[in-house]
Order: sequence, then C-alpha cells, then structure tokens
Amino acid sequence: MNRLFIKSPVNDVAVVNIALNLGSLQEQTPGVANVLVPLWRMSDYAKELERMGVSFTMEKGLDYLAVRVKARYQVITKAVDLLTKALLNPPINRLDDAVREASTWVALSREDTATLSIAEALKLLFRDHPYSRHPLAYEYQLAGITKDDVKRAIDNLRVLSLTVVAPEDVVEVDLPSANYVEIPIREFGSGARDVKLEGKVQTTVTIMYPTHGIRDLEGSFRMNVLNAIIGGMGLVSRLYREVRVKRGLAYYAYSMYWPLGSSGVFIAMAGVRREFVKDTIDLMLGVISNESLSEDELAMAVRNRIGRLKVMTESPEGLAGTYSVIPTYGLPNDYYERYINYIKSLRPEDLIRELRSLGRPVIVTVG
Repeated sequence: MNRLFIKSPVNDVAVVNIALNLGSLQEQTPGVANVLVPLWRMSDYAKELERMGVSFTMEKGLDYLAVRVKARYQVITKAVDLLTKALLNPPINRLDDAVREASTWVALSREDTATLSIAEALKLLFRDHPYSRHPLAYEYQLAGITKDDVKRAIDNLRVLSLTVVAPEDVVEVDLPSANYVEIPIREFGSGARDVKLEGKVQTTVTIMYPTHGIRDLEGSFRMNVLNAIIGGMGLVSRLYREVRVKRGLAYYAYSMYWPLGSSGVFIAMAGVRREFVKDTIDLMLGVISNESLSEDELAMAVRNRIGRLKVMTESPEGLAGTYSVIPTYGLPNDYYERYINYIKSLRPEDLIRELRSLGRPVIVTVG
C-alpha cells in the first residue's frame, strides 16, 4: 500500500488520510460516490465513530475520494477499524434515502454560481475526459443508481494511499490497494459559455487554462508561484488589485491552481454584476497575460508560498492533508524540500516563459 507516516507534533492526537478510487476519474458508475458518502454516514459504524468523539470527513474530488479521520491516539486503531467496516458495509437498504440526500445537495450546489461556473468550464475544457465531470456533476443521473452499482463499487474499492500522522506508526487499513493511474488528455477543448439564471444579482466569471499536472514537478512548482502573483495572494494579488480595487468591477477576484494527476488547471474567477461581464473578462485576460514582473514581486510571492506551506503544516490534520499527495501520486518523499529549494531559485524570466506557455482558456459566465 502507498503509505506515508509522519510523527505527530501532538502526542495525544492522530490523523489518518485515505485516498479511495472513487473520484470522477475512476468511477465505473458516474455519481456513485455522491450516493455512497451519505450512505456510509447512515451506517451504524459511522454512528459509533461519532459516539466515540471521532471526527471524520468524506469529500469526493476529481482524482479520488478523500477520507480523513481525526481521533485521540489511544483510540485511532479502533476508529480506523470501524471506518473500514463502514466503508465495506453500507446500509444498501437505505439507498433511496441516500439518493434523495445526494440529489438535494447537488440541487442546492447548483444555486452557487461559482461552483456551477467551474463545472461548466471543466466540461468545455476536458470534453469527454473524466475530468469534465465536476465532483458534484449536475448531469449525474443519481436516481438511476442501483443496489448492484453500489455493490460493484464496494467490491472494486481500493486504497490509493494512506497518510498517517500520529505519535507512532500503528495504523493499518484492511482494504485492497491500487496505484493512481492517470488518464491522458488527447485534446483540450476551447470556447465560451454563458449560463443565465433567474433571480441572480451576481454573475460569476471563470477563465480556465490547462497546465502542468502534479507529476511535472518543476512545471507545477512554477505554476504555484505564478498563481500566487496573479490571484492567489489575496489582497495583494494582481487580479484583486486591478479588478476589484482600482476599477471596482467585481465583488471579488482571485485565482487557483489545481495540480491534478492527469493534468493541471489554472482558474481565474470574479464575481460581477452582469452589465460588467465583458469589461471584467477583458481586464482579467489582460492581467493574466501581463508579462511585467519585478524581482520584488517574485520574492514576495515566494515568501508567501513558503509561509503558507508552514502554516498549513502546523497541525496534525494540516500535515496529513498537505503530505497525502506524496503517496497518492507517487511523488518523491522530499517533494516539499524540492519545492522550497526550486522556487527560491526562480527568476522573473522563468515565470514569464511559463506565462507564455499557457494554453487557450475556456471562459464561462454564470448568473
């Protein structure tokens, strides 16, 4: 099993991160994980975990379904055993209840213009690739998921990685394991889409670019810093300063970089009134393509990335979440040491070349 152990900075707390093969990339029945999550939570084993005071979360992503357990160190072995039993024994007789709960959550999420705009952009950019299905994929036919679909998903359940942050390495998960296998993208899509919704004051603009996946170490390291400069450093980022502060076009403006296993995605977003959509898109594209970059701005972004990493890894759950990418994607154990050393050596011209290599974006407006 792909596993990583990190000694916990807290003597009486343990956190376990498990990556399961139920992300958008691996689902044999699209949407089955959306139904399994509430079904698992309905099990008696999950209720026992809650009675024990164990914290656990389940979140479906594009590459995998992340399960996190946080418990007192004294009970972590029992907690993981109960969790494993919950995963393998969902109360299938309550499938209709789980489908209703999952469908309600999807319907409510559709009202969030930001989430919906990302989902629409993924469909444009990735076409028939599994990444075109947002984890909440609004087109899922959840009512058509059967007990046989659930049983098949459980029979095929595999652990992609196990990350343990605890005082001692005592945790085992009694489930079959598998390696993460990427699915190459043959061709990226292009174009624009405008989704009009009734009764929305705010419209979300999403501009999405394909870029480096997480296994392209140096490329993903450069994109991480470039994202910080463009829109990932909050109030001092270019998008926020130019779109929100200087011109007042948007309620918010920021960017994100998702380094996934089969591709990377760079996303710039803004929330605007519909009459300002065109001006905002033009300005955002101009900000993203701006090749001027000083040594001082680069140094600030590097400090931000290193500081952010340190803050994220101060707690056991932060360590587990941050470092879980190493066993999941088969990255080198010194991944973050390489990251810090590499970005410290970056020059402005390195990021300018990275900026020029961005592919064509897709543009989606929702609201």
